[in-house]
Amino acid sequence: MKDDDRSQAEVTIAARRYWMLQFIRLGGIFVTFLGAMMVVGRTGDDGWIGPVLFCAGPLLFFVVPIMLAKRWKSERR
Repeated sequence: MKDDDRSQAEVTIAARRYWMLQFIRLGGIFVTFLGAMMVVGRTGDDGWIGPVLFCAGPLLFFVVPIMLAKRWKSERR
């Protein structure tokens, strides 16, 4: 029974991590589009926040999930 509980806990952790990565990527897309809309003047003011969001979005989409995956892999050792 203990092995079954342990494998179920591992599956639960893996599912949570998967969905966390997906929501981070979705947030990256949202931030990128919000920044693009601010740059062209559709929303918000014409300040510096639009270009910052436009550059931070792809980082959130591409870099953060890779960093989290590396961290999670190193926890197993």
